[in-house]
Amino acid sequence: MLEFIEVLGPFLLLGIVAAGLSRISGVAMSMIIVPTLLIWGATPLDVVAFMLLFVVYNNLTAETQDARLNYKELVLFPRWKIAIPLVLTALITVFVPPAGIAFFMACFIAELIATVYKRIPEKERPVSSRVIGFSILAAILTAIGAYVGPMISGDYYFGLVGLAILIITAFAWYAGNHRSAFKGVWDFIWTGFTLFLGLFGIESSHYTAGLTRDYSSKLDRMMPMIIAIGAFAGLMVIFGVYITFSLPSFITAIGAALGIRVFGLYEFERRGSFSYLAIGFAVVAVICLYLVSPVPTGFDDINALMLQPVVE
Repeated sequence: MLEFIEVLGPFLLLGIVAAGLSRISGVAMSMIIVPTLLIWGATPLDVVAFMLLFVVYNNLTAETQDARLNYKELVLFPRWKIAIPLVLTALITVFVPPAGIAFFMACFIAELIATVYKRIPEKERPVSSRVIGFSILAAILTAIGAYVGPMISGDYYFGLVGLAILIITAFAWYAGNHRSAFKGVWDFIWTGFTLFLGLFGIESSHYTAGLTRDYSSKLDRMMPMIIAIGAFAGLMVIFGVYITFSLPSFITAIGAALGIRVFGLYEFERRGSFSYLAIGFAVVAVICLYLVSPVPTGFDDINALMLQPVVE
């Protein structure tokens, strides 16, 4: 039992600390978690598998923390229709258990996204076809990244991770100081960053809410959910190609959820400029990562321990 506590404790604490630092500064939690995982010895596959599951869980938690789901008020599967995904999940699980789990997750995510979309005021709501189109793009880019990312050599993977963090942070800083920039391509740029999610586990979709533009971008409100769809697609690639599932990610996601409940979410300034404190935390994380120059040892021992029964 003590072994499990020793293994799970740091991952739970990581989620809580990441949520706390994000609440204070606005920095994306992934920019704290990914460097920490690499310093702890994670391989590229460990990082990608870990972060894709974390992003799915965390984005859905953050976007629906004030929502209360009632089976009578569901959007896609209201009232008796909720039996449809349940029955289909049971049937699929009988023949192909992993596919059954994936199908249930897909239905659950779709329902949450539809709920969030419906609760956006009609005048602020993006066109559904646009949401679907960008969701497909995010899924494709993340899936490609998830397939390629684990193949990158661990010798310089951490260097590329640091570069990705700096690129996104620099872009957010520039966009915050130039509110009319990137008109017409704003949504494409943020969706394009899902490639970094698949490759390196770096995700920062909530930045769009704080970078107020001189032009309207209704898709900003849905961007975290669109990224969650991309993360789910990448997760399916990790399941199918690498046969990997990150149990420690669940623990960190729970820690982050607890942190969000306790600390809340960061509120960006309405003037649209980016948080300099967030920039500072991101840069410090990269500096620490480069100073350590971690050697990947893998989380195989951790995953093996967590698959053991608590009492033998």
